[in-house]
Amino acid sequence: MATATYDTEMIRTLSMFESLTDVEARDCMMKEDEAYFIVPEGKAGMAIGKGGKVVKKVQNQLGKNVKIFEYKDNLGAFVNNLVSVDIRSLDIQDTEDGKTVEINVSNDNKGQLVGRDGENIDSIRDILKRTHNVNEVTVK
Repeated sequence: MATATYDTEMIRTLSMFESLTDVEARDCMMKEDEAYFIVPEGKAGMAIGKGGKVVKKVQNQLGKNVKIFEYKDNLGAFVNNLVSVDIRSLDIQDTEDGKTVEINVSNDNKGQLVGRDGENIDSIRDILKRTHNVNEVTVK
């Protein structure tokens, strides 16, 4: 996993998340109106809680929509965790410049994957860069 530097605010956020969920977050990424937490494999259910009760506490505390993803060492499996639509195919290449990921989805699902103004795909790019050193993510 790539090393990330955390400022005081990020450390406070991670600490708050862990105290409310009893799950140690591997990473956290804050956007204007969303927060993304990467948790160890098998811990997402615990962080979300029954009926979403635990994650709602985190959302109330942050005043943001919270998304929780389980980390996987396997890049393909991790991309599947991040993407909320059916993936037709996934092409992962190791190049001299780093890893590239091509996500192939049906035309019906492209809009949902990319998001308004590219917000969803930008977040996926940022997360993959931080967790697996992916330099390029394309959607086909």
